[in-house]
Amino acid sequence: MAALTVRALGLEFRNPVVLASGPAGFGLELAAAFDLSRIGALTTKTVTLEPRRGNPQPRLVDAPCGVLNSIGLQNPGCDAFEVDLLPQIRAFPTRRIVSIAGRSPEEVAALASRLAGEQGVDVLEVNLSCPNVHGETVADNPETVRAFVRGARSASTRPILAKLPGEGKYLDLVEAALSAGADGVALINALRGMRIHTETGLPLLDRQVGGLCGPAIFPIALHRVFEARKAFPETVIVGTGGVSDLRGALEMLFAGADLIGFGFAVMADPTRVFRLAQELDEWLTKRGIADVDQLRGASHRGGIHVR
Repeated sequence: MAALTVRALGLEFRNPVVLASGPAGFGLELAAAFDLSRIGALTTKTVTLEPRRGNPQPRLVDAPCGVLNSIGLQNPGCDAFEVDLLPQIRAFPTRRIVSIAGRSPEEVAALASRLAGEQGVDVLEVNLSCPNVHGETVADNPETVRAFVRGARSASTRPILAKLPGEGKYLDLVEAALSAGADGVALINALRGMRIHTETGLPLLDRQVGGLCGPAIFPIALHRVFEARKAFPETVIVGTGGVSDLRGALEMLFAGADLIGFGFAVMADPTRVFRLAQELDEWLTKRGIADVDQLRGASHRGGIHVR
């Protein structure tokens, strides 16, 4: 057997497989059906200070090689999260990454402060790039990214990930997040896109624009991770965006990801995601590679050498 343990953010993750924020919900349904000890971490749906109802239906629209989503950060709010959900999440036999978002740096700071003393919160992921909430795509501006991350950092000593988009001058956004105190970044979030009804000529989504996720965005996400690793060789990167199988996971590792986020894949076939660690172990063992860490960033080092 190969060593799959990943050491990042001052923590040990059993393997590099991470359930990304969104499709996994708060993990309760998956925990009832699957053994969560087979993954490295679960990222919760994004939590906000106050409850949010989310966007009107329809919220999901088919797209070639993926789906457009417009959920709108629906969640029960921090009070209900702490009382009803977190006690159950604490029991999960895996690392727990809690995603948070706010309308201002002060809201993000308040959330980080509320969760600072809670057991069962291993990492905070500050969602700065949700593409389907009006007026809240914070990561369009490096200075705004810096302000929001500083808010979280000022209120918590926990490891902080900044969830950033793959659009625009994304490396400037990475630099802004890291300079403000983030311990790493999650790249990328869904990309903004739309579909139009061919009978009415009107956008299918109520907000017109949604977040495109799934295999369609994988080559883009892979490139963003590759470039971020080249520009920031020491930072922690969670590579996410369209990864759906072992090949995609390997490519993300080669590009420089420390951990690999699976979002759309959880909707498409969760059983496959929970087999990933075993498949990765078998791939490494077959090639005589003792440790998964040997794969990270291999594309920047001239590839890998197998017997």
